[in-house]
Amino acid sequence: MFIRENKNRSGSVSIQIISKSRGAYKVIKTVGCATQRHAIERLKHLARQEIERLQSQSQLFKSEQDELIEDVISSLSNSSVSTIGPELIFGRIYDYIGFGHIKEELFRHLVISRLAFPLSKLKTTEYLYRYQGKMIDVDAIYRFLDKLSSGLKAVVEQIAFAHTLRTP
Repeated sequence: MFIRENKNRSGSVSIQIISKSRGAYKVIKTVGCATQRHAIERLKHLARQEIERLQSQSQLFKSEQDELIEDVISSLSNSSVSTIGPELIFGRIYDYIGFGHIKEELFRHLVISRLAFPLSKLKTTEYLYRYQGKMIDVDAIYRFLDKLSSGLKAVVEQIAFAHTLRTP
């Protein structure tokens, strides 16, 4: 038996106890649904207790360290894991050129993501959410591009031009 965490379209997370028998998965019990992290963790704890009760065997050699490791691993989700390769490589180039002086975090995200994955603005928002854990609305990108065009364009051009002058 194991615990499954399902994220629903509504944003809530349901915690279920699942059993695998003869190659098929079967929901043994739905422990509950929650939207806040602490409530989800409480449901997982209840699910672990229920699994122990259902298996009717207490674990003889379970330590606090085991529980701590289980808690850390169970708290991980796709949004807490990020791809850092493009940020490391393109982020250094971005800073080396001098774009780090621009204090707009969205500018950095857009430049690096467009270098790593040159996709549409909508796909860029999906990339940023999936690989960087940044929830950015596509409309925010369009508003930022208007701001970039009207105010930051001259600064970006100056930084790029200054970089080309110092490059042999």
